[in-house]
Amino acid sequence: MHFSTSSVLLYLIASASCTAASPLFIQHSRRKPLSTSTWTPSAFTKPTTNEVASTPSHVLELTKINNKGNARSAVELNSQVRTGSANLVSFAEVGGFATSITIGNQTFEVVIDTGSSDLWVVRDGFTCINPESRREVAQSECGFGLAYAPNTTFHEVSGEFLDIKYADGEILSGVIGTENVTLAGITVNQTIGVIDYAGWYGDGVTSGLMGLAAKAYTTDYKQPSLYNPIFATMYEQGLINPVFSMVINRNASNGTAAGYLTLGGLPPNDVKRDFSTTPILITNIKGYPKDYDFYTVNIDGVAVGNRSLPEAGGNIQYLVDSGTTLNYYPNSIADAINAAFIPPAVYNDYDGAYVVDCNATAPVHGVTIGGSTFYINSTDMILPGGTDNSGNRTCISGINAGGDVGQGIFVLGGTFLRNVVAVFDVGAAEMRFAASA
Repeated sequence: MHFSTSSVLLYLIASASCTAASPLFIQHSRRKPLSTSTWTPSAFTKPTTNEVASTPSHVLELTKINNKGNARSAVELNSQVRTGSANLVSFAEVGGFATSITIGNQTFEVVIDTGSSDLWVVRDGFTCINPESRREVAQSECGFGLAYAPNTTFHEVSGEFLDIKYADGEILSGVIGTENVTLAGITVNQTIGVIDYAGWYGDGVTSGLMGLAAKAYTTDYKQPSLYNPIFATMYEQGLINPVFSMVINRNASNGTAAGYLTLGGLPPNDVKRDFSTTPILITNIKGYPKDYDFYTVNIDGVAVGNRSLPEAGGNIQYLVDSGTTLNYYPNSIADAINAAFIPPAVYNDYDGAYVVDCNATAPVHGVTIGGSTFYINSTDMILPGGTDNSGNRTCISGINAGGDVGQGIFVLGGTFLRNVVAVFDVGAAEMRFAASA
């Protein structure tokens, strides 16, 4: 097989080994249980109103990036516990979202990450290494964009260091300091990481990463941190409400924004109906090789065709992760939904995905949260999977298997998020969703 962009760890998405007339045969890879814990944060404000941000400059346009950087996504962590098959991350799971930020007097593109809280940028003159061999290589091999050149406004914090290891072997180390940072028209003096040593799979555009997790989850990876992430710095200074929202645009190929990230309110997108509310949970995933924290929700269940599958909900938690392209459900739920394609989507254990005819008819499918069902556009149910050895298009289902309950990670990723406005009301410890127009 060959793909037009690089995958995260291994090539994926081969043609289905079964024909449309064949019975659906499913054999999921065995998994080692993950070390996770989920807890409920305390609210410290009343819920914010569902209003568009009062200051237009607080709305950031997101750009789609194509890199190997899904090590920060929930699905990459899930792939680390698979045994006996190729990596779970597929052709479709390449890339992420980025936005602009000004650090000192320089403006950079940075990756948006809802699973961490640190803000870091690579320094001019950094050392680049190959993440696999650990040997020094040319800086261009790390694929960073513009490098940060500290000036008199940057003040290094003595004795504080950043030392990050990601799930796919990427490593970063550097120093911690304070700098003037402007994001979405808001300027604060912020603690940041400055990277001097990196093994990185970059995209040639972004220069670092900005985490959006709440302040309880920030760490310098040496000891518990004494500083706020930028989102908390802004709301604690009264510059924004303690809420951010995100919407991902489905059709962003003609120069339009790939989505919007709004600080303190809602993005400038219409919604079809009222918001549904559910408590925010925090899921901590330990040791791959650092801890990860993700915003998490319980769902009521899912719908497929005219059937309701409440067993998908209850006490099963789903990470809400914009860095993951597909939805990942318990195996039995993913099997049922993919069997409802016409012709059925067939799970390929080697590739870790359900392969589907690109012209198949997708089933009606929705996710029920807070009593409301959010239906997924059929376009998001069948995604490109590269080409086969003959140059023919291959496609995969937007719904994938995340493992058995208690052993896997379940995710509401881009398949779901392209159909909603998602509001992360950290102050009220709740999430709100509305169908996007």
